[in-house]
Amino acid sequence: MLIYDHPEHVTESHGARNLPASQWFIRAVHAFVAALTARDAEGPIYEVDMRLRPSGNKGPVAVSLPSFVAYHARDAWTWERMALTRARVVAGPPRLRVRVAAAIAQAIAGGDRSKIRTDATAMRVRMLRDLPPVSSWDVKMRAGGQIEVEFIAQTLQLRFGAVSQTLRYAVATLAERGDIAGADAELLIRADRTWRALQSVLRLTLGSRPPVELSDSVLPTVLRVMNDTGVQAVDLMALRTTLEELAQQVRAAFVRLIGEIET
Repeated sequence: MLIYDHPEHVTESHGARNLPASQWFIRAVHAFVAALTARDAEGPIYEVDMRLRPSGNKGPVAVSLPSFVAYHARDAWTWERMALTRARVVAGPPRLRVRVAAAIAQAIAGGDRSKIRTDATAMRVRMLRDLPPVSSWDVKMRAGGQIEVEFIAQTLQLRFGAVSQTLRYAVATLAERGDIAGADAELLIRADRTWRALQSVLRLTLGSRPPVELSDSVLPTVLRVMNDTGVQAVDLMALRTTLEELAQQVRAAFVRLIGEIET
């Protein structure tokens, strides 16, 4: 997302051709994105996804700070605010960065908290229906997998207004404040570490598409990475059993903390 701000009394740019302030910033952002995604012999310099901006693809590619605040106060969907828990201010003038970070924190802490758990559960049910996991090795989409860990953490952040730089720090903060039990925090942090490590090694060895089953050629590497992460398993059966137990614990935490998943 790209957010801009300007003094209230400034309504247009000054130069060879005067433009309304909003139009000037939108043109500047289009030029910035074009430069960022310019292709060379090896492809685009960076790939950026602008679809998560406020009001989606139909909205402006850049929004003013007051519009950003107003949108998340009145019109933002729960899933947008959940995604906002991962937002980081990465560039901009120092004073604007501080104000944008404060606006993000305000958006996370605001909203209709009575709907958060219901909306999060409904979204998870819809994902399971429309994007079913390829196999138990589909770390992101499987029942009790990474998506459910992130849904739990993000929903709790919205409920209790916790802002942090990482999922693990957010969960630890929630536990320190007494918003969730220490055992739940430990489970979420352990699951996040395990699922991310497994997803990384599978992508590095097999590519982006999750496998239906692990081949003998990659199993030793996967076992070594899992053992380094704290998942002790000597063979495929032991690994599968350990991961299934972890997934069941995450699903139980989802049901207990967020809501029942009816598919």
